[in-house]
Amino acid sequence: MRRVKQTRLERNRQINRWLLCKPFIFYSLTLCLLHAATLNTGAPSLPAAVALSATGLLSWGLIEYVVHRWVLHRVPRANFNLPGNLTHLRHHENPLALQRLTVQLSESLPVCVVYFLLAWAISGSWQSATYLFTGLIAGYCFYEYLDFQAHHGTSQSRLARYFRRHHLLHHHYDATVRFGVTSPLFDYLFGTFQLEQKKSTAMIEWRKEES
Repeated sequence: MRRVKQTRLERNRQINRWLLCKPFIFYSLTLCLLHAATLNTGAPSLPAAVALSATGLLSWGLIEYVVHRWVLHRVPRANFNLPGNLTHLRHHENPLALQRLTVQLSESLPVCVVYFLLAWAISGSWQSATYLFTGLIAGYCFYEYLDFQAHHGTSQSRLARYFRRHHLLHHHYDATVRFGVTSPLFDYLFGTFQLEQKKSTAMIEWRKEES
């Protein structure tokens, strides 16, 4: 018996909201604690805080691109695979699966700790590192939101529809381009934005998932 494909709305209703929101809650609380501490010990000036946060946000775009292109899409090997590599390739095989809706905290937290320590060492203060980290987390949360909207979300806003189309072209049209999820900036810089003309079947699959 042929299985009836679920609509986007039907899939959305089955989602465990706690698992979906867990990383957002964790990192929001972490940022609240860090910013409360900076206020008590001397926060950077407003222009400096804005500049540091913007730099952190830009750094997220670069990290997202590098990890997506050279780690998650690395050709699997029999003896060793980088963290997230096989999971991401399985995600491409079945992008509608509901088992892993966000990056696991066990995977994102070590990266965040290393980033914060490097930001602290480079900027010279943990207060400045806090604002760099704020920009990074803003980019990460935007990434999780867009990835969810691309595969399971029901938002029809112009923003969500643009990024949904952008990301689904990577999934169903050409997985060797469009590695940036939150921004096409680094795809432009590294020459992986343009799509080559391919068979129409790829576009059909994209249209199916977009609906």
